[in-house]
Parts: sequence; structure tokens; C-alpha cells
Amino acid sequence: MINASLAIGPMSSEVIEAIFRFSNYNRKELMIIASKNQIDYNGGYVNNWKTREFMDFIKKMKEIYPQSSVKICRDHCGPGFNGIYELEDSYRTIEADINNGFDLIHIDFCHFQGLKEEQFEETKKAIEYCYSLNPGIMIEVGTDENAGINFGIMNLEEIERELDFFTRFCKPEFYVVQTGSLVMEMNQVGNFNSEFVKKISQVLKLHGVKLKEHNADYLSREEIEKRHGIVDAMNIAPQLGVLQTVFVLQKCLLYGIGFSDFLNETYEKGKWKKWMHENTEENKFLCCAIAGHYHFASENYKKLITKLEEREDIKENIINNLMNVIEHYARK
Repeated sequence: MINASLAIGPMSSEVIEAIFRFSNYNRKELMIIASKNQIDYNGGYVNNWKTREFMDFIKKMKEIYPQSSVKICRDHCGPGFNGIYELEDSYRTIEADINNGFDLIHIDFCHFQGLKEEQFEETKKAIEYCYSLNPGIMIEVGTDENAGINFGIMNLEEIERELDFFTRFCKPEFYVVQTGSLVMEMNQVGNFNSEFVKKISQVLKLHGVKLKEHNADYLSREEIEKRHGIVDAMNIAPQLGVLQTVFVLQKCLLYGIGFSDFLNETYEKGKWKKWMHENTEENKFLCCAIAGHYHFASENYKKLITKLEEREDIKENIINNLMNVIEHYARK
């Protein structure tokens, strides 16, 4: 069982340490949610880590912060999330995660290339495979390929059918609900559909399943308060990556350290395109700010950190700034 109400993407080693440090000092359970692009059996953009290397770092964090309580979770495990649609890829992720001690796996086959009935059947097979490797593994279901959509009563009936299907053969820890939230650039541009989410929350409680909201970044305290008693847990990720990128670039400006190579690399790789909203690609600094975290493992970024380390304890200062965001979401 998970008691945490906040799940955070492991955008960098500093983010991971901030999670463990916050949990340790505040005696508060948190979740880490790793996407297949971030960390996977064959690597990812976070330190180029494979699953085993990621879990080796987690082990070190647990030794440094022995009073921490952090659940290790897989986010959106299913075909297509990393551009690979073969089912074998998803099963290899499941196997690596469970063999390396993950606590929860989010099975999401929304990009499965087939009929809806086939998608459900393959989802069931994947969950049963998880149980065959570890009967105690926790499962998250539902999808939020977030479009900021406001769902209605028709969707409530569809969700009830899905819940009936899943609870026949498993007891999900979380069900992901499209709440209307949407992250673009460095903003929360969605609208929380309170009436609909309340109804879904009531249905989920009847099934003994908790409601999970993805893409909850950049929420004000007022918006967070609206979710109390309705949303059981929420995911944040890009906000932490953006904060770290902007903090590092601000420090470079302060000390007169050039970062044009990192800026150009980030811009040319084009990872920022999926996050653009009202601005245009001419805003090169914004593009770098919203996509810099994809390139923290690059030599250009490492050179910036090395130069900044000569002037201050940059990694420690990054961690402290990240903990402020965690505090914003985690405090009651």
C-alpha cells in the first residue's frame, strides 16, 4: 500500500536526492515515477542510466537518508511511449523493474495498435505478467496522455466499465483520471474539472481504488487545495527539470559563464517542441529552459556544472531549490 500523495519524476540525480532528503527530514512518504524515456532497461536521458544503475543510485540514497520513505514507480509502461510499439519492449521494462525492486508499475496500453478489446486483453496479460514475477507488485491503471480535456457523464460510464474490468483480476492502487490539467511551456494551462473529478472519486472509492492526477505541475496553493479530499495523489515532473535548468543558467549569467553551446544543443535537438503553447521557436531561451533537462547528461551541461562548482556548491544549491517545490506540493 502507498500512503504518499505526491509523485515526482526523476529528472536528474539532484531531483532524486531532493526527494529522499525531503522525505528523510519531514518523515513523509513520496513516490518517484520513472518514465521509459527517463530510465529503462536499455537506458534513458537521466544520466544515461539503465534500470539497474538507477536502482544502484536509489540504494545509495537510502543509505544516506535512512529515515526516508520513497516508493519507486514506473510511469506509463506500455507500447509507444518511447516510440517503440513492439510488446516485447514493454515486457522487458516490466521484467527489469520488478527484478530490480520497483514498488509499483503503471500499465498503460493507450497507444497499443489494435482494437479496444485487444488493448484491454493485452493490458490484462501485462498485469498478470507483473503478478507472475512479483505477486505483491502494486499496479496503476488508466491513462493521461494529457490534452486538458474536460470529461463528462459519458466518460464516467466508460470509466466505470474499465474499473469493473480491472477489478475482476487485480486491485489497482491508483486509477489515472483526466482532470483537465495541462502543462505547456512553463505553465499550467488546464482547468480542473472539479464536478466531474468528484464523481469519479466517489466511484473509485466504492472500488477501493485511489485517484491519481498526472501533469499537476505549476499549480498554485489555491489549486492544490481544491483537490484535497478528491485527488488522492498527483504527479509532477517537468517543473523540477525546468527549475534546475533555469537555476543553472541564472548562475551562469551571474558568474559570466557562457552557455551558448548548451543552449544550441538543446535547441537543435528539438525536445522543446512538444511543450510549446503560445510562444514561437524564435524564443530560443524559453526552448532551452523547458527542454534543458533532457540534456543534463550532455558534456555541454557537465562543463557548466564544473565551472559553477569552482564558485559555489552548485549541486547542493540546486537540491535546496528543488526541495522548495516539493514542500509547496507536499505540505498539508
